[in-house]
Amino acid sequence: MEEQTFKKKERLRLKRNFKRVFEKGGRLIDNNFVIIYVRNTMDYNRIAIIVNKKFGNAVVRNLIKRYIREIYRTNKIFFPIGYDFVFIPRKELSKNFKRIDYFQIKSLILKLVRKINE
Repeated sequence: MEEQTFKKKERLRLKRNFKRVFEKGGRLIDNNFVIIYVRNTMDYNRIAIIVNKKFGNAVVRNLIKRYIREIYRTNKIFFPIGYDFVFIPRKELSKNFKRIDYFQIKSLILKLVRKINE
């Protein structure tokens, strides 16, 4: 069974790494999410989550971050290996956030990630 932990090394943290992702990365965009991705030189993925203050109060912003981390952690097998990902939830998602659950968010993210493999 695939290991389902979210290790410290899987976090994208340095400014230079963010700069590289934003300058050279591909973008997957829909009404609810923007996923920016770029190849890295490692044999594992790194992720970052950016949530704008306009998304909602701190409770809502932290909840969406937890959802995204958990979706990544439990579905690593669907993510191509050796990439840096930046997840940015869009304002459209915040409007529907009270009516949408974890599993709907999961399907939205995995639908976008499948496009990377194509």
